[in-house]
Amino acid sequence: MALQREDEGRSVATVEEAKLLARETKERAERLRATPGLLDGALAELHGALERVLREYPRLSRGRLSSFTRELDGIAKRAQDLRDEGRLSPRHAKLVGLALRHTRRIHFWNARRVLAKLNNALEPVRGWQEALDAYRTFHRKASLRVRDAEAALARLQSVPRPPAGPEEVAKFRALVEACNRAADDAWAAQTHRPALEAIRDLVAHPDVDGLGLLYTQELACLRELGDLLETDAGLRDSIGARPLAELVTTSEYSVAKWDRVYPQAVRERRKLQDLFHQLRPVVTGAHGTPFAADAPVTDLQRRVAAWRTFPTGARTTWDDLVTLLGSATVPLLQEAARAYDRFGELAVRAWDGRLSREIQEQEAELRAARKDFSALPGPDTLLP
Repeated sequence: MALQREDEGRSVATVEEAKLLARETKERAERLRATPGLLDGALAELHGALERVLREYPRLSRGRLSSFTRELDGIAKRAQDLRDEGRLSPRHAKLVGLALRHTRRIHFWNARRVLAKLNNALEPVRGWQEALDAYRTFHRKASLRVRDAEAALARLQSVPRPPAGPEEVAKFRALVEACNRAADDAWAAQTHRPALEAIRDLVAHPDVDGLGLLYTQELACLRELGDLLETDAGLRDSIGARPLAELVTTSEYSVAKWDRVYPQAVRERRKLQDLFHQLRPVVTGAHGTPFAADAPVTDLQRRVAAWRTFPTGARTTWDDLVTLLGSATVPLLQEAARAYDRFGELAVRAWDGRLSREIQEQEAELRAARKDFSALPGPDTLLP
């Protein structure tokens, strides 16, 4: 345990040195306790009061003489009370009285000479306090070492071992992304077919909701658009032959531009533009991704079943996902993915076994820290 603190030219680097410092500090306190007024701060209080008076009254005027006298009278009364209580030694009381007399006579230079003697008397107390502070610092760091070791061990022990390796999880995620790309490509190919044919195939799809791209409102708009194209021969021959991906961009056409481009659909312009506006997000690719790696297995199974019956699509990609879903390993891969996302490199070390060795090392560190800390006496036990 390498903790350092300078105390009177020495360094505290080990538990043995700290124990020696504690013993010396306690013995020093026993010696200082024999002189009243040192450890309890009585002499330091009088020294500070006299020093303050000399600092605040470097020059006296008639207007400040009364307050100067009151200050000295208060210090003299406090010194007498401390001596009556046995908290001030006769020698130190004599020095305080001498400093008061010199100060009353405005002999500040002589008063400072007496204060220097009081300051020398306080030097052993300052040395003891410095040693005590050094030991407190070492003791606090030893306690912090135990807490840090406990927290580090708890953090390591909270990391579960993933049920699958990072390579398997990466392959699973890559397959899901490939399915999303295939779905995007299939959807783009479908929307670039003639609008009437594309709508017929989508409406006739056995599980259009399972595709994960159309909500109820959008599906209703799609069906309404299909009905319009089916019932109106003019619309069927003009707009129905244009790609659906191209038609949705006409929702922002002005009235003049619409009438010029689609003169056959002048009467239905408002309704058609409203329907195209509703369909534009999903047709232009703002529909999101139908496959999510953390989705429930039942949702993934429904998605892949729906996309396998889609008019256009990558059959191989769907088949690979079907095979994986049939192996019953997807829940394990999802659990492992959550562990890697949450714990990062710690989860990787838990998978390959390195984390168990780290836990053993951390347990040994915690035992050593507790042993060192229990060997140190509490700082309060060093007080007199």
